[in-house]
Amino acid sequence: MGMSFEKINVNRDIRHWLHTIEQGYRYTAGPIGTKFLEGLKAGKLLAGKCPVCGKLLIPPKAFCQYDFAEIKELVEIAPVGIVRTYTVLYEDSYGNKLPKPVVIGFIEFPGGVTGGLVHYIINVEPGNVRVGLKVRPVFRPENERRGGSITDIAGFEPV
Repeated sequence: MGMSFEKINVNRDIRHWLHTIEQGYRYTAGPIGTKFLEGLKAGKLLAGKCPVCGKLLIPPKAFCQYDFAEIKELVEIAPVGIVRTYTVLYEDSYGNKLPKPVVIGFIEFPGGVTGGLVHYIINVEPGNVRVGLKVRPVFRPENERRGGSITDIAGFEPV
């Protein structure tokens, strides 16, 4: 099966909802998710380690998706990822042209790490982003980190 690089144009007939539907709910990250977010505040990428199969999962889950063992340990992983897929946005969700294109990618991490993170690809022209590009996280300055958000990473830039 080959990859397709054809440009997909916006379908103006697609309907989408831009506002909160459910109100009054709060999301809790749970003990493992909280440790992951605390790691981001400290400028580290942490993966959950399964005590049974040893797989590393990012983002970490409460239970291993392979053998359902409870995950209690997080380990720091090397902060270098690989872009596996990406998209370039030229318009916002209302159809307004953005001042400059925004790139969002799915980033996997080598070394037996399962899963990955969806985030901005920054400090690179959209035409230079490609599948296989090595990237590293750019953490916000410490005084700007919220300590409970993936946005403690400003984005991923080429290595």
